[in-house]
Amino acid sequence: MILAFLVLLLSATSAPAQSAPAPYSDSATIPKTPAYERALEVVELLNRGDADAFEEFVRTACAASFRDAFPMAEHRGVFLQIHGEHGRLEIHSARSYDPPRPDTRATLIVWSTWLEAWRGVVLEVDGDGRVVGLRVDPARPPSDLPQAEVLTAEQVAERLGGFVDRLASRDAFSGTVLLAKEGKLLLTKAVGIANRDFDVPVTLDTKFNLGSMNKMLTAVACLQLVEQGKLSLDDPIAKYLGEDWLPQVDKSQVEVRHLLTHTSGLGSFFTEEFDRSSRALYRTVDDWKPLVRDETLAFEPGTQWHYSNTGMLIAGAIVEKASGTDYYDYVRAHITGPAGMTNTDCYELDNANRKLAVGYDKELGADGSVTWHNNLFLHVVRGGPAGGGYSTVEDLFRFDQALRGEKLVARESLDQLWRTYPELASEGYGLGFFVDRSAVGTIVGHSGGFNGISAVLSMYLDAGYTIAVLSNLGGGAATVVEGKARELIAQGR
Repeated sequence: MILAFLVLLLSATSAPAQSAPAPYSDSATIPKTPAYERALEVVELLNRGDADAFEEFVRTACAASFRDAFPMAEHRGVFLQIHGEHGRLEIHSARSYDPPRPDTRATLIVWSTWLEAWRGVVLEVDGDGRVVGLRVDPARPPSDLPQAEVLTAEQVAERLGGFVDRLASRDAFSGTVLLAKEGKLLLTKAVGIANRDFDVPVTLDTKFNLGSMNKMLTAVACLQLVEQGKLSLDDPIAKYLGEDWLPQVDKSQVEVRHLLTHTSGLGSFFTEEFDRSSRALYRTVDDWKPLVRDETLAFEPGTQWHYSNTGMLIAGAIVEKASGTDYYDYVRAHITGPAGMTNTDCYELDNANRKLAVGYDKELGADGSVTWHNNLFLHVVRGGPAGGGYSTVEDLFRFDQALRGEKLVARESLDQLWRTYPELASEGYGLGFFVDRSAVGTIVGHSGGFNGISAVLSMYLDAGYTIAVLSNLGGGAATVVEGKARELIAQGR
């Protein structure tokens, strides 16, 4: 959405949070500077939700560089979006940084009552006290909060379910949620609308677009072929690809492991040419060749990390060559089939497919009106090795259990998938899986995001939890997982 790039930035993620204390009331400890006076005024305007008053604030209290950066209607729209998604903001304190800049910069730590998360209202002024910068960022919890309550697994599930219901009641989340621990289901929930043209409700077997989560399947396929002796992670991709693939790249420099760790130096096939093309042109792995024919390496493979859709596409082409099988057939026969994922595939969207959710983004108008934009003409007609398939949270749980149970690959392969590769500059990513070292141990999985697409699978390897969230609202899954589930799981025992 265009609003995500405007002056007031609302992030879908947050730092780990705790329950809010009583609202802050001692205004004497807020610095009495022009920046903080403006910041307090902004919070008061957001809490009132008065777009007319905010427009007057922009006209009279903001520098021309800020005021004229966007049309006034867009300033109003972003203001209403912030108000509509946060609810009331309760001020807790001011936060200083080193070096302090209290005369020109203010950071108010606030509690978002609807997102139930900490945020920082960050405002900057010029020498005349006029606003030159304003944003709302995720914030770490204040240090004076009491120690978090210890929760049972059942309490974690109950509170997460309540949070999801509250989001859904405000049209802030539409989708499905699954929480399990040690293989035992604790929560499944389906809320929202799968198709707004026909008012079709979301059900637990509604299939949602995975975005980039297909990269996990591609990596597992590669490790299966390694186990079969048909592929080596050390192999240069030149061993499998002809000159019709990446003709501008020295393919002897790029190894299979570089593709799976995003350290190949390749970029993304979502180019201007893709934007101008008919989506119907791209249905097989080979169909994408024209979009990557001009790609070159941005850096020497293995020296930097850069997220690469092209790299995973090439990994899919290598799966086909090494296995002698069509990529889609291989995944169905060797991954989704053995795992029991009967509602997972890369469906062709111009065919009739049962129970596929349509993706949406919500735009709030300057007058407070709501417009829903679907993503039918933005994304791919058929997903592939880099993303774009469909699944359900129950199928993602089956994938989680098949991996943990070593039904798809052996333990040695899992160890390779789920470790980082700092020697390749891949500090937070394994082979097709993000790897997070958290306070509760290692978390592996993947996310997916695009207009109207938000998906997350997080597997807590040490704590035993699995959280799967699929949403047909942009940013919806991240709000549930990063904004609440991680906090609650950290409190679980």
